[in-house]
Amino acid sequence: GGGGDQTAMTARQLLSILRLSQALSRLRFSDYVAREDVDEAIRLTYMSKSSLTDDDYHDSSSTNNNNGEDRAKQRERDIISRIFNTIRDYAKVAKLKRLEVKTCEAMVLRKGFTVDQMKTCLEEYSNLS
Repeated sequence: GGGGDQTAMTARQLLSILRLSQALSRLRFSDYVAREDVDEAIRLTYMSKSSLTDDDYHDSSSTNNNNGEDRAKQRERDIISRIFNTIRDYAKVAKLKRLEVKTCEAMVLRKGFTVDQMKTCLEEYSNLS
C-alpha cells in the first residue's frame, strides 16, 4: 500500500473487522462477504478510532481554542484531499477524463464522506484553476 494510511492491527481488531464484515453481508441477506462489506467494516473501525482522537481534540480545544480551530481546519483539508484523491484515482484507473457527479457521490458516500464534503472539495479544486 501507500500514502501512509497504514496502521498496526492486532488480532482482535482483525477479528472485529471479520465479524463486522459478516454482519454487513447478513444485512444484505447475502451468503457471502463482498469486498464492499470488508471496506465498510474497515471504515467503521477507522471512524471508531478517529472518534477517540476527536474527543481528545475537543478536550484540548477547551484549554487552547486556537489550537483546536487549527486542528479542525487541518482535518477538513485532509478530508477534502482524501475525497479528491479518491475521485482522481478512480478516473485514472478507469481511464476517464470526465466523471458523472452521481458516480462521484456514490464513491464518496461509500468511503464515509458526505455529499456536502464532496461539494466543498469540488468547489475548492475548481477555484484553483
